[in-house]
Amino acid sequence: MGVTNGGPGRAVVVGSGLAGLECALELAGSGWATTVVTAGRAGRDGATHRVHGLTPWILLTAPWVRGDSPDRFLADLRERGQGLERAGLAEVLAENAHAAARELIEVLDLAPVTDEPVTLPGDTVARGLRCRPRDRHLLLLPLLQRCAAAGVSFRERTLVSGLLLAGGGVVGATLFGRGGAGPEQVLADAVVLACGGSGAVFPVTTAPRWCRGSGLAVAGSAGALLHRPDLTQALPVTAAPPLYFPTSAALVAATIWIGGRTLPRGRDLEATTLAIARAGRDGITAFLDLDGGAEGLLPPRLRAGALAGAGGRVALAVAQHHGIGGVAIDAWGRTSLAGLYACGEAAGGVQGRRRTMGTGLLEAAVFGRRAAQAAVRDGARKGGGRAEPPRVAAPPLPVDADLLERRLDELLRPLVVERPAAAAARAVAELEAWPARPGGDGCADDRALLAAIRRQAAVYILGGGLGDARRGS
Repeated sequence: MGVTNGGPGRAVVVGSGLAGLECALELAGSGWATTVVTAGRAGRDGATHRVHGLTPWILLTAPWVRGDSPDRFLADLRERGQGLERAGLAEVLAENAHAAARELIEVLDLAPVTDEPVTLPGDTVARGLRCRPRDRHLLLLPLLQRCAAAGVSFRERTLVSGLLLAGGGVVGATLFGRGGAGPEQVLADAVVLACGGSGAVFPVTTAPRWCRGSGLAVAGSAGALLHRPDLTQALPVTAAPPLYFPTSAALVAATIWIGGRTLPRGRDLEATTLAIARAGRDGITAFLDLDGGAEGLLPPRLRAGALAGAGGRVALAVAQHHGIGGVAIDAWGRTSLAGLYACGEAAGGVQGRRRTMGTGLLEAAVFGRRAAQAAVRDGARKGGGRAEPPRVAAPPLPVDADLLERRLDELLRPLVVERPAAAAARAVAELEAWPARPGGDGCADDRALLAAIRRQAAVYILGGGLGDARRGS
C-alpha cells in the first residue's frame, strides 16, 4: 500500500463540481498545494454538470428585485426548513446569495434568458433568474481553466473510499484508481468533501452515478456527525430516458392523470411529487396531459421530442434529485472531525424540510469558498512527523457487489419519497447484515467500492429517519 506524504499546506478536495472547484481555487490562491480527486472527468461527472442537461436553463434564486432583501429571503428559507436546518447556515446563504449569483454569472460566463427574475411556484417575490452559458460551453469550463492556471492538480478516474485518522482527526484519504490502481494513502492537512449528494443511492435519479452518497459513507464511517441524511428531495421527471424535468409550472398547472383520475387543482410541487410516487409504487403510471395549453409550459426540447407525441400525454416517474441532509457542518464548512470539511450537496443543514429550488449552485459556491478559507485559517494538520501511523476508516467492502446493487434497487425503489418506519428498519437491518469481504480494502475493485459506498449511504439515509444516533441536530 503506497503512502504519499502531503506536507504542510496540502489539501485533497473530493469532487470536481462547482463546490469542489470553487474550494480548490480558493485554496490554491492561498498558496496551498491542492489536488482535486474526481471519479470521472473533471467538471463533467457531478450534479453541477448534469443540471444543464436536466433543465433548459441554469436557475439562480436570490434577492434581485426592489423590496426583497436577505432578511426576507432568510424568513422564507426558515419557513420551508421547518426548524430542521442547522443553526447559522441559512443565514450565510441568504446574506451571500445575491453576490454569489452575480459572481457565478461572470465567472461561468452565463447570459440571463430574461431581463427580470421570475416568480417560482410557492414564492411571493420574483427570485428565479434563468441563465444559460453564453456560447453553449461546458458549464464549468471557465472555472476549470481558472483552477488549472492557479496550479490545481487533478486526479481523474479516481475513487475516494475512506479517510485516514490520527490524533483524533482526519489526516488524509485513501484513493483507488478506477481499473485497480491502489490503494494509495494520501496525507493532507485538509480533506474537503465536495463529492455531491445521495441521489444515485436510489435506482431512479437525476444525479450522475457517482453521486451515491460518498460524503455520507466515508464521513460517517470515520465517526463524523451527520445531519438528517434522511432529508432528500425527489422530483417528477419524464419516465423514459433521458430524464427531463417538465418545469415546476407544468407540474403544478397542467392536468396530470393517475389511474383515470386527475390530480386536484391548486396543488403544489410537493403534493404532485407524492401523488406520482404513490402511483408508481402501486404500479400505476402518471401522465402529464399536453392539452389545454400545458404544452407551452414544457421545455422546447421536450415539447418537440418524441415523448410529447404519444396521444398528447407524457408519462411521468419520480426520481431522487437532491440530498438536503448530509455531513454536518458549521457556518464555515467544518465538520465534527478536525481536518475534515464539507461543502455543496455533500454537506447537510443549510436547508431543512423543503429545499428552495435554484439554490444548489449558490450553496456550492458560497460554502465551497468558506470551507477553503476555514481550512487555511485553521492551519489544519501538518503532514508528517506523526508519532502514530494513520488508521483507515472506510465502509466495508461487500461480498457479491452485483447482487448487493440489485438488492438495493429492490429495497429503495418504493422508498424514494415516503419511508415508513417498519420498511426502513427492515431494510437497514438487512443492509447492515450484508457480509463483508475479508482482507479489507486491499482486495478492492470498482464494483465493490461503489457498492460499499452506496450500501453505507443507504443505511444512513434510512436510519436517519429512524432517529439514528449519528443524526445531527
